[in-house]
Amino acid sequence: MTALPTLPDRIFAWIFRTFRDRMGGRAHAGPDVTPLYTPSLLAPTIDYEAESMRYSNRYRAAFLINFSLGFVAVALALTPLSGLVPEHELHAYGWALTLSEVLCISIILLIHWYGRDSERDASLPSRLLKRIGLRKINQGWRGRWASMRLAAEQVRYADLMLGFPGSKLPVNNLLGDTGQENLEIARHLAELSTKCPDAPENAAYNARYRRYFTQLIASQRHYHKVNAHRYHRIHHRLHRIADACFYLTVIACVSHFWWHHPVLSVLAAGLPALAAACHGILASGEFAKLSEQSEEMSESLKALEQQIDPHAQDAGDRLRQQVTTFYDLVIREALGWHVTLRDKDVQVA
Repeated sequence: MTALPTLPDRIFAWIFRTFRDRMGGRAHAGPDVTPLYTPSLLAPTIDYEAESMRYSNRYRAAFLINFSLGFVAVALALTPLSGLVPEHELHAYGWALTLSEVLCISIILLIHWYGRDSERDASLPSRLLKRIGLRKINQGWRGRWASMRLAAEQVRYADLMLGFPGSKLPVNNLLGDTGQENLEIARHLAELSTKCPDAPENAAYNARYRRYFTQLIASQRHYHKVNAHRYHRIHHRLHRIADACFYLTVIACVSHFWWHHPVLSVLAAGLPALAAACHGILASGEFAKLSEQSEEMSESLKALEQQIDPHAQDAGDRLRQQVTTFYDLVIREALGWHVTLRDKDVQVA
């Protein structure tokens, strides 16, 4: 059973979606896909798609929050040196700046402790943190996202593979090869698959199946085309911000020769910190690689789409080969995400 979203989950989702839509642009609705079966042939007890989105939002919002708060903490530390706050107000309210900086660092550490990989459970720091009450740390948000997304992909295309006219098509055990922690999910989905009866093979069903297949390809092409564009824009915008920060830093340093003001020192220290936060987000999000993967996927799907005859009546070897090719494409793409993000974790900053 899938747990209901908590308040932190809603906050994480809002943070990442706002960042993605503002930096990458909003997505337009794709082509409709008429379900082949209602409900789906596979009906697992867990909504893997919802769980995938939950951990995806947690992981991606985590590095956005941590790198952003890291920059905010630097800005708070530099504020007393800027000369913008009168001396008497600093004596009166300096504690607020210090408290705010401590709060930023505390949030960063909490997100790091809760979201990092579960393999750290056995470490001494983890045991000490659990003793003081943080019992749900090391949740492995990145790893769970990868696992749930692989399971969601298998469920999403179950109707296509198990509902092939006349006989089921073999489904790759993509979860069984990605770690011991996924074997239970793989076993559960395999058991559900064996219970599905063979689909009928007649002209009406063949036409409905072929229509469903072409709609799936069109939907996936749209999804990857939008993704490639979004992630490309995010990558380049963050790069431009980081580049601008370094140029402005040079200007601030050179300006010291003519205008001696504390704010120039603050800019010379703060702007590189902002650039570092941008590069940290770029490194954690791997937006350039994900954009390239989606671009390649879109082109591959376009080539496959051009091979399909939507008016054919039979469901012979040619259609079987096309469906298998499509399934291999989407599964390799899902595994590509898993490999791209395999060495990532929720960092402190």
